Amino acid sequence: MRYISVLAAVIVSAFVFGSIAGAAVTAEPGSGAVYERTVGTIGGTIFLDADANGVQNPGEWGLSGVVVHLLDAAGERVATAETFAHACEGLYIFSGVTPGNYTVEVVPPEGYGFTVPGMGAPGETASTVDAANGTTTAIDLTEEMVQMMDLVVRDAGLVPAAA
Repeated sequence: MRYISVLAAVIVSAFVFGSIAGAAVTAEPGSGAVYERTVGTIGGTIFLDADANGVQNPGEWGLSGVVVHLLDAAGERVATAETFAHACEGLYIFSGVTPGNYTVEVVPPEGYGFTVPGMGAPGETASTVDAANGTTTAIDLTEEMVQMMDLVVRDAGLVPAAA
């Protein structure tokens, strides 16, 4: 299992750092200036929360083919992605995101609903989706945040819907 996690990290890093490198502002030759990022990356994991505790535990796999929308402050869709179906199963990425206010909307597959949000400790893959509206906690992507963070993460746990 550990090897899959390492592979996933390598692939995500390629996406994230590749996107960030493409978003850099080039400095004038000889100026000594540091490259500056001007756009950010928002992504996360959509996982099957088998024990419905809101946290992705060992053995709880990412779900592929889940539709995810990036919404602006007005609630308008600005981008759509689908979770990966390969080594990074369950991951989604929005790169080239300009500073602003956003939320992520997750469209659960038929027969699934959202698990309990906000249960994880820092650093854990934990659901951040409000079950009532299917959106994550807000993201205030500032210019400072773009400079400091490689990736803003919003995860979502899914459980089979009650019959």
